[in-house]
Amino acid sequence: MLKPVEKQRVAEEIAEQLRSLILGGQYPPGSKLPPERELSKRLRVNRASLREALKKLEHLGLVRIRQGDGTRVQNFMETGGIELVQHLLPLAGGKPELIRDLLEFRRIFGRELARMAAIRVGNDKDTFSKLRTLADKADQVTSALELFELDFEFYVAVAQLSGNQVMLLLVNTVRDGVRNFMPFLANLAAPGDLVRKHHRELIAALEKGDATSAGKIADEYLRLGSELAGRMASDKPELQPKPLPAD
Repeated sequence: MLKPVEKQRVAEEIAEQLRSLILGGQYPPGSKLPPERELSKRLRVNRASLREALKKLEHLGLVRIRQGDGTRVQNFMETGGIELVQHLLPLAGGKPELIRDLLEFRRIFGRELARMAAIRVGNDKDTFSKLRTLADKADQVTSALELFELDFEFYVAVAQLSGNQVMLLLVNTVRDGVRNFMPFLANLAAPGDLVRKHHRELIAALEKGDATSAGKIADEYLRLGSELAGRMASDKPELQPKPLPAD
């Protein structure tokens, strides 16, 4: 289960191995990791590097370190944060419902960002320049991956217009988490023509300050990704989108 670690990036590599084992269920919540002496011997690392790695895991909410009790695994669904998404996504082959939940989150979050931006953006025409620039770039690209990345940046710009710092930081965290999986997620995006049409329609609604239309435009567009994922994996019912409450 554990492999010897090279000298460079020792603490990070230790944390990566243990993190994967915890998230993969090999060390379930409530269980204890092997004692430090045993772990350091099996990993062929010194105790200082091991302790640094365990502190990283504790910061992520994966373990609790207590004198006299050792290192006990936590229920990360109760103690972890949004940054764990980037570590859970590599396990999505065994947890396909995570993809469904990510797309559902994107739909709900994007819809509310669009509504907030329409209400708060004001009448300053310069405010929309970044959105228009991204929409113009989207008109020129042909690659599904490039278009998906531009679409993601488009919603980051919408988040900036919302004026909510916490939501913007949350978007940044999710963006970092999905960056390595964009080629896969790009296959679950809407067709290119719909992406470009949606950009223009959302910009128009934001310019009018029409929160109802902005929310509806974003919701209908982002819903397509969830439904497409469900159709592409019809043999996996856990990928089928769940109904959302009506407004």
